[in-house]
This record gives sequence, structure tokens and C-alpha cells, in this order.
Amino acid sequence: MAEREKTNNSRKKTIILAVLALFAAAWLGYWLWSKNREATDDAFVDGRVFIVTPRVDGFVSEVLVSDNQKVEQGEVLVLMDPVEYEVALAEARAGLAEAEATLASLELNVPLELGQTEFRVTGAQAELQSLERTLEKTERQEEAALQDFERAKAQHEQALKDLNRMKELIRTGVVSQSALDQAQTGYEVALAGMRAASAEVEAVKKQKGSVVSSLKRLRAEVGLAATGKDSAEIKSRQVEAQKARVELAKALIRRAELDLEHATVKAPAAGYVSQKKIEPGREVSRGKPLMAVVPLEPGEVWITANYKETQLTDVRPGQKVEVEVDAYPDLRLTGRVDSIQAGTGAVFSLFPPENASGNYVKVVQRVPVKITLDPDQEGLASLRLGMSVVPTIFTSDR
Repeated sequence: MAEREKTNNSRKKTIILAVLALFAAAWLGYWLWSKNREATDDAFVDGRVFIVTPRVDGFVSEVLVSDNQKVEQGEVLVLMDPVEYEVALAEARAGLAEAEATLASLELNVPLELGQTEFRVTGAQAELQSLERTLEKTERQEEAALQDFERAKAQHEQALKDLNRMKELIRTGVVSQSALDQAQTGYEVALAGMRAASAEVEAVKKQKGSVVSSLKRLRAEVGLAATGKDSAEIKSRQVEAQKARVELAKALIRRAELDLEHATVKAPAAGYVSQKKIEPGREVSRGKPLMAVVPLEPGEVWITANYKETQLTDVRPGQKVEVEVDAYPDLRLTGRVDSIQAGTGAVFSLFPPENASGNYVKVVQRVPVKITLDPDQEGLASLRLGMSVVPTIFTSDR
């Protein structure tokens, strides 16, 4: 009996030791298996979403797609009533034609008028300078004539005194008749010289008056010509302003053409229509979302995995990744680590944490990791944005 009990205890110990060894081997195997792997269930399928918005206001006349329909890039999605934009384009073209006609008329007349006024101003200024030099010369002649007149007047007065003296002396018989005659002749010569000098002074004054009058008239003409030049320059600036109006009219045409083109809403990329919110007959506003286009082609979708910061010690871009998709348990996809986001998810939230105020409780943060999927895999086409996945990064892959 004691021998049997001893045998049973020994058997129990052996079983317990075997179970413990099995658990230890399983734990060691799991540890070795998971040692170089980092997995998370906080991951989902991500990709680009193109929000389709109109660039003009108007009424929707036709919607050419339905929900979940596949479309190609540039395919027409929505047609808007184009009448008001066609009218705006016609008005812009008419405005351009009118502006160009006005510009052609101005350009035809302004250069000729500018040349004529320039010629008149140049000629009048040259003539004015010539008259001013003539006036200076006449003033010098007037001054010389006045000096000659004063000299002739002095000679006349002296000859008159000599004649009167001779007349007194002739009565006393001191001088001869010939001396008196000579004095009489000198007086007459001096009188004639004074009269000639006076006439010369009068002639020079008249010439000066004529030059002064011509100067006044010419200065008035120069002022009038300058006024005409200013007017021509103003018209020249009007030409420049009209050219600007022509360019503005061309810009209005381009804008009207773009508005008319934007009345046809096209797909910004190839993908599937989603969240269609528009029907024919509704009025839409610029920038209001109409629908979304989601590309699902290989290379257009990826995985965003939110790993704990403690899991990223050995994670590097380029490491191999295996992805399990919750919606398809038998589907296994492969990919590569593309990049690690520059900050945690909390940093880019609407209300980021302010750890410098209040009580601080340390919480393990999560950092988004972008994982690109290898192309040409079976099952990629079945992925949809937002699907939950479980990616496993092989950190031993250096």
C-alpha cells in the first residue's frame, strides 16, 4: 500500500513537471516568435478622399453618376445650367471688342498729334530764342544811338555857342567874315548831326518796339503750343489707360471662359463615387461638397497603424509588415513601413494636451505609422477605407 502510494506521488510529480516544462517551452517559443514582432489592433485602411465641390454657383441640370459608381479622372459628374455663364462670356467679348476699337482710334490720332505739337513747340522755341537775341542786339543799338545823340547834341550846343560868339566879335571887327561863315557852317553841320542822331534813336526804338511785340506774340504761341503738347500727352496717357482696359477685358473673358468650363463638374481622380449629396434641380454654391471620389487602385490605399510609443523602439522605415484584415480573416497582405508621423495623435488633435498645467498623469501615447502595401496582391481590390486591420511589423528586418 505504501509502495503504491509512493508510485502514485512519483507519477503526479512527473506529470506536473511535464506540464510545467510544456508551459515553459510554449512560453519560450512564443517569446522567441514575438521577440522581433510589433503588432497593434489600432489600425485601419487609409487613403485619399477627393471632395468634389463646384467652383461656380448655379442650378444643377443633370447628375451623371450614382453612389459607388467607378469613374475615371476627368469624367463628367454633374452638369450645371450654363446660360448665365454663356451670357457673361458674350458680354465680356463685346466689352473687349469695344475697348480694342477705342484703343485703335486713340493710337491712330495720338502719335500724329504728339508729333505735330512737338514740331510746333520746337519751332516756336527756336524762333523765340532768335527774337530774344535780336532784342538784345536792338537794345545795344539803342544804347549806342542814344550815346551818339548825346554826343551830337553836345556838339550842336558848342557850335551854337561858337556861332553866337562870332556874331558878337564880327560887330567889333575883331574877326573876319570868313570866320563867321566857318562858325555858321559848323553850327549847321552839328545841327544836322544832332537831327540824324535823333532820327537814328527813333528808328532803333521803333525796331525795338516791333521786336518786343513779336516776342509777346511768340511767347503766347509757345504757351499755346505747350498747352497742345500737354493735351497730347494727356491723350497719350489715355491710350495707356485704354490698353489696361483692354487687358482687363481679356482677363474678364478668361474668367468667363473658366466659369463656363467649371459649370461642368468633372472627377478630380479615378475612383469610386461616395457620399453623393446632389440631385438635379437643386441650387449649389461655390465650394459646397457635392460628393466624394475615393481611389482604391493599388498604390492609392495604405495602412495607418497607431502604435504605442513603447513599441517603436526598433521600428524603422522599410521593414516588412504582415497585415490581417478583420473583414476577411483568411486574407493576408504584405507591405513595408513607409514612415513614422512627426508627432503623436494627441499633438494634432483639436484640443492638444497642456501638460504644463494642473495635475499630470502619464499616459502611453500612440504614434501613427504609415504602412504601404505591396502591389499585385490578391485581395487589394476588396479593401475599403476605414476597415480595421492588424499589422505586424518584423523589426528584425533591417
